[in-house]
Amino acid sequence: MRKLKKILAFVLSLTMLLSLAGCSSTDKNKSETGNSGSSGQEGKAAGDAGSGSAGNASKTVVTVWSNNRHDQSYMEKMIEEFNKTNTLGIEIKYVIQTDNYVNMLTIASTSGQSPDIFAISGSDEIDLQSFVDSGIVAPINEYLTDTFKTVNEVDKVQYEGLNVIGDKIYWVPTGMRSGSRLIYNTELFKNAGVNPPKTVDELVADAAAITKAGKGKSYGVIFPGQSSPFSRWLEGIAQMSGVTAYDYVKGEFNFDNFKPIVQAVRKMFDDGSTFPGTASMKIDPIRAQFAEGNVGIHGNASQEAGVLTEQFPMKGEWAVADLPTYTGEVKGALAITPNFGWALSSQAKDVQKAMSVIDYFGSEEFLKGYLEGGYSLPISSYMKDKIDTSKVGRMADFSLKEYEDVYPTVPAVTPEGVNYQDALWNACLSDGLDIDETIAALNKTYNEALDKAISMGKVKRLVVEGYDPLHPSKGTCTYLTK
Repeated sequence: MRKLKKILAFVLSLTMLLSLAGCSSTDKNKSETGNSGSSGQEGKAAGDAGSGSAGNASKTVVTVWSNNRHDQSYMEKMIEEFNKTNTLGIEIKYVIQTDNYVNMLTIASTSGQSPDIFAISGSDEIDLQSFVDSGIVAPINEYLTDTFKTVNEVDKVQYEGLNVIGDKIYWVPTGMRSGSRLIYNTELFKNAGVNPPKTVDELVADAAAITKAGKGKSYGVIFPGQSSPFSRWLEGIAQMSGVTAYDYVKGEFNFDNFKPIVQAVRKMFDDGSTFPGTASMKIDPIRAQFAEGNVGIHGNASQEAGVLTEQFPMKGEWAVADLPTYTGEVKGALAITPNFGWALSSQAKDVQKAMSVIDYFGSEEFLKGYLEGGYSLPISSYMKDKIDTSKVGRMADFSLKEYEDVYPTVPAVTPEGVNYQDALWNACLSDGLDIDETIAALNKTYNEALDKAISMGKVKRLVVEGYDPLHPSKGTCTYLTK
């Protein structure tokens, strides 16, 4: 197995080489310790085609990686303009990496082929501490300009373990991704005589009714079975029902109360209400099926505003509704995600020029067009006041709700077996694992991994004093060493 992993790492490295030519915190135990597809690489340097500026020996090439495609047209347009007009001697080479993004960044750093800067969001499931320990990312505090700090309100968007560790800032979110919404085909809902569901039982019933009315041509619901289906919207249903994978009061993992949503999804599979083959589909193919009008219900966050208007334009009418909950009541916050930030590689060839690109991406001029283009929601009140909301298009459907909040970052652990989101999704399938056994195994493996990581000094146990499930960011984070 070890030999196979080495061979795989070598192949991935060779492929890259060829293709490249929140809350307050205290520490009670301080005295004890001493202290958020498609082809993998699709982009190109903006300006490579037509401008003739790429490769200009008088300019420093700053290589930028991103795993976003929904904003590709805007990014390439703005980068091409920057490449033609900047007087800093900089040429941006922009590359889109959509497959295995975290692994590709790790391998690139290990092989000395890291980009100078790379896109990073809270939804990327990047363990920031591991990136720091591995020397992949560098702090940027000393390079942030006063203008950048003002536009992006840097002091207000620091989330321990997500974009900062201690007093070191590693990236600054310039936008916010909404929590998940239920996105539905209005015509199929009308034909089936149903309304957006308020409870999970209604969700199951609506999916069955839409499928029956579709007569084999359209189906009730679709999931990206191979692209994190649980985290895209099913976990949001649990969150709004007051359920999280981590118990912030006790400081331990607990998956018991995910059972109702797992049971509901399994019933939709058993009923035949799911689009055929959905369990083996990735996110873009399911978007295409929804856009074609072949399915009634799709769930995702605010990035779909751009996707369903530019990347996969909807043929019929679609609308957005709140996710259903277990009982119809909202008992917990829906997680929102700080996003669209840029991290500085520890291997950046020219740090000052790399930071100049980050400064550009975080400028008022750049962000105004980005936010008005509907590619993200504003995270700073400064930019919220600068944009013309009449221009944001369908992004308006994803405006933040009162019950949405940023959850404190859970201690990063590595349990035996698959991660909990994949395990719970596997239990959702008709031929999946036993639900109770799956949940019991997750409780065991995750808490064992947490205890082990704490004993080794790799993480601390997070307990939130004054925890409010509807306002999780308002409590006080305390980090314990046992």
